[in-house]
Amino acid sequence: MATAYGIHLGNNSACLASFTNGTASVIANDAGDRVTPAVVALNGSEWEIGLTAKSGQALSKAIVKHNKRLMNCDWNEEDLTYVETSSTCRIQNEDKLTYEFESGETTQYSNPDNIATKIYAKLFTIASHSVKNEGDLKLVLAAPLHWSNESRERLVKCAELAGFDVLQVISEPAAALLAYNVEDTSEEINVLVYRLGGSSCDVSIVNVAGGFITIEKNIFRSDLGGQCLTKDLANYIAQEVKQKWKLDPQESRRAMSKLMHHADNCKHVLSTLNSAHVFIESLLDGVDWSQNVSRARFENIISSKLSAYVEPAQKLIESFNGKIHKIVLSGGSMKIPKLQSAIANLIPDAEVLTGINPDEVIAMGCARQAGMLIDVPEFNMHDLNTEVEFLGKDIYLKYLDQTTQIFKEGAAPFAQHVSNVDAGEDVKNVSFSLHEDPNGEQFAAETFNVESLNKPFTLKATLQHSKVVLQVE
Repeated sequence: MATAYGIHLGNNSACLASFTNGTASVIANDAGDRVTPAVVALNGSEWEIGLTAKSGQALSKAIVKHNKRLMNCDWNEEDLTYVETSSTCRIQNEDKLTYEFESGETTQYSNPDNIATKIYAKLFTIASHSVKNEGDLKLVLAAPLHWSNESRERLVKCAELAGFDVLQVISEPAAALLAYNVEDTSEEINVLVYRLGGSSCDVSIVNVAGGFITIEKNIFRSDLGGQCLTKDLANYIAQEVKQKWKLDPQESRRAMSKLMHHADNCKHVLSTLNSAHVFIESLLDGVDWSQNVSRARFENIISSKLSAYVEPAQKLIESFNGKIHKIVLSGGSMKIPKLQSAIANLIPDAEVLTGINPDEVIAMGCARQAGMLIDVPEFNMHDLNTEVEFLGKDIYLKYLDQTTQIFKEGAAPFAQHVSNVDAGEDVKNVSFSLHEDPNGEQFAAETFNVESLNKPFTLKATLQHSKVVLQVE
């Protein structure tokens, strides 16, 4: 079977995964890292993408970060300000957004789409080196749940300009479930999907039934992200420097830029190890800084922020009328053990799926979806991007003085509900009727009658678009 690919491009990083011989796996970049920073820089006349753009961050570089925020067609002033403050290039916002890169004697202009294309081109090169056979590189992308179709189309065009053949764009929560093969369950379950990236947070409750994935509730927060924790750690180190050398790194943008870079690396190391060493050459006024940071110290630094990260999930759980069976964690910042346990403790009875690195989960799900799509060559891949209609009303089934909701508003066009009926020995005939309101009149023209078999039987209701078909088994 041909190799298929999945990409998750986030605000802070990008991950590339492949699906071949029935297995999804992450492809490391040329530096050996499984995740590539979503950072682009102009260094003199040379464009740098990924780790080379992020590391060092010399004054000669013009850098853009968090470009994905401006790929959303519905971006706002908060998004623009966030990108401006974290980047070192200018942003012109007149007829359309334009980045102005000044590096040395060179000035070049670009836009969010071009920057995204450069990142995809970097990933395309990595993917090309991973396969022996020539041919189109089939790809599935993930996009935030709240993005419009127009925003998703921008992602598709950028990936196609980079050389990929894009099969489909799926939502990030759906990709997270696909990574763990959750949709193959035979039982109806509810899953909490918690994604914490570098600058945003998404929490969703997803219903999985009969192979269908339905988003029940969702909360998106653009003010929560791992960068807040990185900044707290950087500020802590800055205070340590000030206390020892009487120099304040917070007064220097260059020094704080270095501190943020090293604090981010330190944060990721502490996700797997109990201590991390921070060494910053020429941090301020020629002073080098060397320090060990323990995981316990880091957890103490971020402890005041934990309640803010738990709040969206807690709010969603309290508003949901049902049991949550599983928890899926995704996003690079969810590698932090303290955050993992804080979310898991919200639902002690739920199974927490942790077999995949959180910053690789969405890319793995995309790769698995791509593998399934190319395994059915008779499908027209373009048809998979069409919008699907969902049921616009609740449907209730009434029988034997009982009322059961068999389909709820938002159900997929093909769904099933099974009712086990025990009419008793004295009942000779059972009548079933369909209603849009539990107390309203039936909307079906005919009543479905079943002669009692003097034993329990199964009634299967199948939703075919707006038509309900009843069968007895």
